Amino acid sequence: MIAKTIQITPAVEPLAGRVADLIPGLVRSTGPVSYDYQFGPGDLLTHVVSASWKAPKTLFSAGCATLALEGGELLGVEIGFAGADFYIFRNNLAALAPGLIAGGQVDYDAFVGLVERAGLASYLNAHVPDDVYYLHALATPEQHRGRGVGRDLLRAAIARAQIAGFRELQLDVLADNPAVDFYQAMGLQILAEVHSPLLSRDHGFPGEYRMAVTL
Repeated sequence: MIAKTIQITPAVEPLAGRVADLIPGLVRSTGPVSYDYQFGPGDLLTHVVSASWKAPKTLFSAGCATLALEGGELLGVEIGFAGADFYIFRNNLAALAPGLIAGGQVDYDAFVGLVERAGLASYLNAHVPDDVYYLHALATPEQHRGRGVGRDLLRAAIARAQIAGFRELQLDVLADNPAVDFYQAMGLQILAEVHSPLLSRDHGFPGEYRMAVTL
């Protein structure tokens, strides 16, 4: 039997299209409390992330993603970009709304609610500096966890960030996420912890950590 090896590769076509249906669920898994609050019940998260995956310069774009694959099966995804792009990419999500609404995938009022809730949740995130690589999402399907996939994706992101000349890799993670221990084991430190009294009281949000590693 030939042992399969894990391949770390940019999410280019046709790979991006093959794994597209799995991306919304992986994104949600990085912070279910946060995503469920912001996007609400139903398929809004799936529609927005799926549209963003196909669109350049948006928060969940395949153009910013790196995949871990084994024999063509998706083992994990990392989405990250220059800190200077974070606010541009976030604002570009709004440009997806007309197409989603016209196609009947998203209700106008649901999108307005998303914008309002996302605005409140944004206070949990510390400012993203221009000169850092911002790791927006790192996720592995549950059945593939414990195999070092996240480690390989994070190491690849750190290597790319070093080559690009960033001073740090930074990310945000909810304080109760088991991934905090993983990130610390990989050399990241907690820079700040932010709480929202309203979100904690009414929606069960824990604090959020900004973590970083110097490159």
